[in-house]
Amino acid sequence: MKNKFATTTLMALCLSMTLSVSQAKALPANLDPEVESSVWEENDQECASVTLNGKELIAFRAVGNSESLEDQAENLADKLQELLKDDKVDASRLVPAQEGNLAAIHLDGNTVLTFTPPAGQDIQPIEHSFKLVNAMRNVLGIQAIPQSFLKMAESQGADQAYVALSRSTVVAPVNFSADFSGQASWYGGKFHGRRTSNGDVFDQDGFTAAHRTLPFGTKLLVMNRRTGDSCVVEVNDRGPFCGERVIDLSRGAANKLNMLSSGVATVDCMVLPVEKIASK
Repeated sequence: MKNKFATTTLMALCLSMTLSVSQAKALPANLDPEVESSVWEENDQECASVTLNGKELIAFRAVGNSESLEDQAENLADKLQELLKDDKVDASRLVPAQEGNLAAIHLDGNTVLTFTPPAGQDIQPIEHSFKLVNAMRNVLGIQAIPQSFLKMAESQGADQAYVALSRSTVVAPVNFSADFSGQASWYGGKFHGRRTSNGDVFDQDGFTAAHRTLPFGTKLLVMNRRTGDSCVVEVNDRGPFCGERVIDLSRGAANKLNMLSSGVATVDCMVLPVEKIASK
């Protein structure tokens, strides 16, 4: 299987982060959040942007008969300024969201802001909100919400995805791209201590997996789509041979992915270059 990220390193793959307030770096005491909008022309095309403390958060370009960019940018800037000036608002808990055709920002499950996303870009409104929120987090010194949030939000909603990531201490890197996805199961118990298909002694508490066709020794970054938890496993067995499941994980890996109780979970798997991964 063709590996898409030949330069991926173990340190990048084992990125550890939380989305808690305790890890946020506050702005200097003498630097308050200042949101501004600006409008200009470029090659006879109207353009606008919204900035936070001089750093661009989002840009707009006129497309067809779109609404006034000046009004659009100014309206968004005013909303953001009011939001960030509110002492009761914790910027590290702002969640990218979508409401119909509008991009939105949620706080503790409530909508605190909506805006019309930039025209002419073929991406979903939640992706515009995701970029905006992460741009704000960058300026405010708060760690970015990982890319895996968007995939999780598709299946369980933005607020639930954010909560799941907040509870996880290890998440997939932002360049995560699945080579295959599907249902995963786990095994242990009576198989512990037996020989796997490649001759290894099976350790149920290790980080290994059974796959029908991948070469033995293949390393996979596996992410639980529901929770965002991830780990690296090595293929040393064949299977699973039940239903439509795509991979069978050791008990240790299943525990890391927070799927022991459910038994089965939807996972996304990325094949890693063996030579780039240090031995566990």
